[in-house]
Amino acid sequence: MLGMEYVPTKSAERNFLQLRKLFPRFVFSRFSSEIRQKTLYVEYEFWTGKDKREAIFFRPYLKIHGLPLDLKNELGKYLDAFLFHIGMIELISYWKATCSPHILIEPAFLSPEQLYWWSKLYWKGLGEFFFQNDIEKTADELMQIECRSQQQFPTVEFPFLEGNILPVGGGKDSFLTLEWLKEQKEKNLCFLLNPVQSQWDTLNYFGYPQNQIVVVERKIDDQLLELNKKGFLNGHTPFSALLAFIGVLLMALHKRKYFITSHESSASQPTIPSKGINHQYSKSYEFEKDFQKYLTDFLCPSFCYFSFLRPLNEIQIARHVSTIPKSVRIFQSCNRNRNSGGWCGHCPKCLFVFLILRPFVPQKELEATFGSDLLENESLFGLLLSLCGEGTHRPFECVGSEEETKAAASLLWYQARKSKKNPPLLIRKLIELYPEFLLTMETLQALYDQTDREHRLPQKFLSILNEKCKIKVLFDD
Repeated sequence: MLGMEYVPTKSAERNFLQLRKLFPRFVFSRFSSEIRQKTLYVEYEFWTGKDKREAIFFRPYLKIHGLPLDLKNELGKYLDAFLFHIGMIELISYWKATCSPHILIEPAFLSPEQLYWWSKLYWKGLGEFFFQNDIEKTADELMQIECRSQQQFPTVEFPFLEGNILPVGGGKDSFLTLEWLKEQKEKNLCFLLNPVQSQWDTLNYFGYPQNQIVVVERKIDDQLLELNKKGFLNGHTPFSALLAFIGVLLMALHKRKYFITSHESSASQPTIPSKGINHQYSKSYEFEKDFQKYLTDFLCPSFCYFSFLRPLNEIQIARHVSTIPKSVRIFQSCNRNRNSGGWCGHCPKCLFVFLILRPFVPQKELEATFGSDLLENESLFGLLLSLCGEGTHRPFECVGSEEETKAAASLLWYQARKSKKNPPLLIRKLIELYPEFLLTMETLQALYDQTDREHRLPQKFLSILNEKCKIKVLFDD
């Protein structure tokens, strides 16, 4: 196999150049689909190498369960357009293994405007991957995308659409969205991708029946996992962009108007500001705007994509979700323990979620959920500092901003002072060593009162959000 020629070295740059020489082309060669009963099966084919005879092939697939009815006659009108675009975002997971300089798209034609859009998504969505692998190239230097097909998919219009698709990840954000959209429950279709227990627990809590849940299975080709073991390039991809394009397919299949995500305001803030790298790029407001424009111009102007929680910050979300009975016992955001369940108690996500919930949730309840009081674990102090922005960069995780971390720590400090108790160990150490991190009570209240005006909520959803955000006082006195 051609892949056996690759010998990884200790030099990231040398590995990058070696792979690009061995695998000069990456080809999106085809996709196919079929319906069996109420399940849509979709397979993609990609290959990389110098030519097809000696190439490494990837054949990932999707299973979309719970089709609303037999759509065979109607699907032919628009299905391929949506499936092709899922392939365009799926390919990035396989391209990054070799970073081939030439990407060839064979199933369909993309205009120069579309190619620019995709180049931007690949470039910004892989920013963390490039940083971690010491790849310093401009977008044009990195890849050239070419289309061989003359088939261009026209935009699709659906005149009669209603209802919502809600992706449910099992964390606190989608939990709050489901709570605040309970009055629209009959119009909601919940979307789960490769679901784990916390996702099912969330939907059980809100009482969603099976006919309001759509499950999508995504299978990564084992070949990619084998290449990762052999030292091929690996790293973070813009996962929420994949969810968005799968969501568009679901909107078409189920005739829904809105795809409602739960991305907060601080998801737009870069992880490394000096380089413009954002771990959460595909959760950012920039991507949200770009994605809607792509839908309108090239795919389906009838659809509306937006984040319901975009006006809010992490402190506001933590305060509101903590008021939902038993919520802390149900949602789960730890990526390390995603499949096994529970919180690992050692990662940036665990520490950040524990920290922002601690001002609003009784200590014993959080300890029962996380297994211990993370703010009394001195070994996590370095992690807390990185969340505050000390060091080279914030953790590459879906965590809040430096200001939100300092705000939660400051809240705990003021609460301890009021109750005449010592603050938690990590908070006490943080404020003693970095007194400038202690925000004033006025600053904290202002942070809690503010809403981000950069959002795309339709008026009816903005009215719901404003109605729910009634808890305005952060301090009792």
